[in-house]
Amino acid sequence: MKLYPSKSQVSRMLQCARQCGRRNGATSDYITFGEFCVFVREMQNQSPRQHRKITPPKSNRCLQRCDVFLGGSCNPTTWRTDTAIPELKKHGITFYNPQVTMWAPELVAQEYDAKQRAAVLLFVLDSETRSTVGMIEVAYLVASGRCVVVVAQPYERGQRIMGEIITEREYQDLVEAQNVLLDLVRSKGVKIHTNLSTALQCTANILRNSTNSGTSAEEQITCKLRKLREVYDSYGGEMKLYHVLDAYKKLTNRSLDIARLYNYFNHTQSTNGDSTISSPNSTVSFERFCALMAEFSTNDGCEMCSFDVWAMQPFQRQCSTTTNNNTCTLDSDGQHIECLLESPPYTPETPNPTGVDVFLGGSLTSKSKWREEVAVPILEKHGLSYCNPAVREDGTLSGNKRDVLEWKKVIDASRIVLMYITQDSRSMTSIILAVYHMGLNKDNLVLCVESLPEDGCAIHDETVSTSEFQQL
Repeated sequence: MKLYPSKSQVSRMLQCARQCGRRNGATSDYITFGEFCVFVREMQNQSPRQHRKITPPKSNRCLQRCDVFLGGSCNPTTWRTDTAIPELKKHGITFYNPQVTMWAPELVAQEYDAKQRAAVLLFVLDSETRSTVGMIEVAYLVASGRCVVVVAQPYERGQRIMGEIITEREYQDLVEAQNVLLDLVRSKGVKIHTNLSTALQCTANILRNSTNSGTSAEEQITCKLRKLREVYDSYGGEMKLYHVLDAYKKLTNRSLDIARLYNYFNHTQSTNGDSTISSPNSTVSFERFCALMAEFSTNDGCEMCSFDVWAMQPFQRQCSTTTNNNTCTLDSDGQHIECLLESPPYTPETPNPTGVDVFLGGSLTSKSKWREEVAVPILEKHGLSYCNPAVREDGTLSGNKRDVLEWKKVIDASRIVLMYITQDSRSMTSIILAVYHMGLNKDNLVLCVESLPEDGCAIHDETVSTSEFQQL
């Protein structure tokens, strides 16, 4: 799992588990599966100021740590100087601005150091630029567990980018890439902002909460388990299935579909041999309640970057109608900030697919038949199983943008992930998937990228402009 708890964290986990599990005696020094699920979830979502991966800088520049890295769209955009920097200065928040008049290669190391040292990474992906590099950076940073605040604006047909009218094909590629990125980002619990003002408010709230909470890493990991015990006991120590729906709503302020709940219990029953949950009056143990909450609870919005709000607040038996001004999901008037995607991302209800040896990822719209003519024959010769995302199970070509969420499930279960990027397609979706997988710090990715020809570069029989070529 690539989680490295300290001895003090493990000791605190065991102590908390004994108390919440009501266990006594010399043989009580253990944790159940449900408690383990909660602890793992908390370590994965721990505050970035305490759990963030820090790489020592290789340069002597930008040695002073900054609060916010201002990433995303650069020239000709002015969102940094016009809006972000004045607002951050007003709140006394330090920042690093990578946008310069004259860029030089030596700035790469300086930007890298600033990015590593920043507490919050604010990325604006606007439609004035193609934002291809920004989308790739966001995919990697979110997957690697960094605290990222994202602003995304939709593209429009026939719009101008860098003074050029984009073609219908490029428009479709950009929209698909952005949709894939946002689905992946939202699957990690990160809210997508549609305007910079709400994102800046979110950023300020994250830094304020992180500074004022005074909560240690050990307390952050164990506090949620105590809260789960408190909620479970509020139902008389005998939680029914319909109580689970109510408790989930109170804890997360989100609704849980009962069909998903039944599907979860049926799946865990078949794999773990748990007792049957067949009716709303069926009893749910504390351990199963913990495992369920760890499975379905993802931090909402930017709270992935700080301590979960519901674990910090006192539990109320009735759903509160008051707002919490410290959460980054509310605007100054107490109204919920709207996301770019109004509906939640599509999450298939089917169990995880059976793993394959090789996932044949990469360019889907290329004229090259590298899968059929090269990869598949070699894999079949060696008796290796594979998944070809370019072809559906019924043999038709794949073209649904939502297929990426199905592919992600297969990717996670594959022994080897092969990503082959050809020179005759933008392949932004595949690149984002590959970089996201790299951010998860898995060592089973094989990446092959063909170089674009400097003269006469064409994609889908359309000549690539100079400005676009520089961003590909």
